[in-house]
Amino acid sequence: MAFSTYLFDLYGTLADICTDESAEVFWHAMAADAEGFGVQYTGETLRAAYLSLCADETRRRHEALPSVPQAFVEPELLHVFRRLLHTDDANAAAFARLFRCRSTVWLRPMPHALKTLDALKARGAKCYLLSNAQSCFTLDELDALGLRSRFDGILLSSDAGMKKPYRGLFELLLSRYAIDRQTAVMVGNDAEADVGGADAAGIPSRYLHTWQSGPRPESLPESCIEIRDLTDLL
Repeated sequence: MAFSTYLFDLYGTLADICTDESAEVFWHAMAADAEGFGVQYTGETLRAAYLSLCADETRRRHEALPSVPQAFVEPELLHVFRRLLHTDDANAAAFARLFRCRSTVWLRPMPHALKTLDALKARGAKCYLLSNAQSCFTLDELDALGLRSRFDGILLSSDAGMKKPYRGLFELLLSRYAIDRQTAVMVGNDAEADVGGADAAGIPSRYLHTWQSGPRPESLPESCIEIRDLTDLL
């Protein structure tokens, strides 16, 4: 079947990223950064406050979106950083950039990602991004990778308040951009979030197994075909 619309996951599919927020040195460095914003923390107290606020923002999001099962609720981390610093969105966004920069080990396009997107666009296909991601991190990374301009539309879980594999996120993307699911295909590296979520929404998929995928799934839905490289989409 020929598809005219491609829905892409980001991390592990188009972007190869490794982040580490577990090291004590990371939290001590972030505490020093927080001091520059006029807030005093130690590494330990900053990490504890961050985790507590993440849980509280998730609770608040669930109250605002009661129809979304709690397991699929996505908080907005920009609100967490704003509350951590007792500041405004501008300072919170600046702190978020520091947070992501310090925790990122590497960030690079997946093999043939740009080539594949360009070839699909040259054929007249529409390409959309559907990612479990935080806008305060991801938009800058899309620009750094040269990806943002290649999409016809973007929907991130932090903006929607819900995450894959929840069907509602897929339905929101379809309705927002008037996408016909009969001509669309989901491309991702997560058998549950990408493939399972798309299948529940009646969208066929293509599964790309990468180092970020975790254990290889024992089976895939009938609506899914495994690809070995992004260029297989061509």
